[in-house]
Amino acid sequence: MPDRAADGRLRARVLACLVLAAVAVGVVASFDPTTLRPGAWTVAFTAALVTGAAVGAALLASGQRWSGAALTAVVCGLQGVVVLSVLANQTRSGGMLNVVLLLPLAVYAAVHLSPRQCRTVMAVLVVGAAVVMEAVADGVLQWVSLTAVPVLAFLGTAEVVLRLRSELGGALGALREQAATDPLTGLLNRRGLHERLPGAADAPTGFRCVMVLDLDHFKAVNDTFGHEVGDEVLRRFAAGLAGETRATDLAVRLGGEEFLVLTDVPADRAHECAEGLRSRAAQWLAEWSVTVSVGVVVVPGAEPRGASRAELLAAVRAADDCLYRAKELGRDRTVVQVAPAAPATAANAG
Repeated sequence: MPDRAADGRLRARVLACLVLAAVAVGVVASFDPTTLRPGAWTVAFTAALVTGAAVGAALLASGQRWSGAALTAVVCGLQGVVVLSVLANQTRSGGMLNVVLLLPLAVYAAVHLSPRQCRTVMAVLVVGAAVVMEAVADGVLQWVSLTAVPVLAFLGTAEVVLRLRSELGGALGALREQAATDPLTGLLNRRGLHERLPGAADAPTGFRCVMVLDLDHFKAVNDTFGHEVGDEVLRRFAAGLAGETRATDLAVRLGGEEFLVLTDVPADRAHECAEGLRSRAAQWLAEWSVTVSVGVVVVPGAEPRGASRAELLAAVRAADDCLYRAKELGRDRTVVQVAPAAPATAANAG
């Protein structure tokens, strides 16, 4: 899964670099006595540099926790500083060179902010450009060359990046979904299971009951009817399993003819639910006389937020042991272990 914390750090650090780079350019420019207009312009520009340095430092320290709206405000503010640098320049038209600082801001907004936030930045850019046009443009040619063309280039660049970002995000999402899904049955695979569970070992999962289900004598189905029929049996069973489980449950194909269901049913209903799945599976697969064995483990003391990731994965291994016990007892049955140390109990078919 995407690392949101790493993404947050990256976009904060990139914006911090842009802010501090703009501050550095402003500091260098302030040493040239011919650059800034005297009076209030110089005071305002100096205050903007100090504020920018503080914002850049704050972004480096804690920017990963800033919201998209806060980052949008920083970008818009930095655009305002660029406009101020143009207006504070003694010749003003000479300050138009600073407009190139708007391009990385436009690209940043398109890459790291939401489409709505990016277009907010672009709207501020247009307003700022209009102010600059009024102040420095002398004739249509200068208006077009100094302001209109750069602004249109920035807007076009931002829209292209937004489009590419959208298409790439869709493609990556499809690939991620494909990698986490079993292509034959459409259920989650092992990778998808691990992606759905929280990363921390002690984080609650919301589940407290583990069921491992295995189709009995499945190899005989492939040998007798062929692998195409075997695939159809797996698809039929997976479809039934998906239909019987709730939206809050997870149904997974572990591999071969072995499946997993994670649910939050309490200990006193685990056996009943597993037996219900086993009996309905016999109906789904009656055409081929295929039955199902089930191993169940309920994690004790997991209410109300469910077992931790570590407890749940241990329960999956224990449920697999219960499944083998069901096979040893004759198949087509459910074996339940209420607690890891508790003795297993078996329920025969019929």
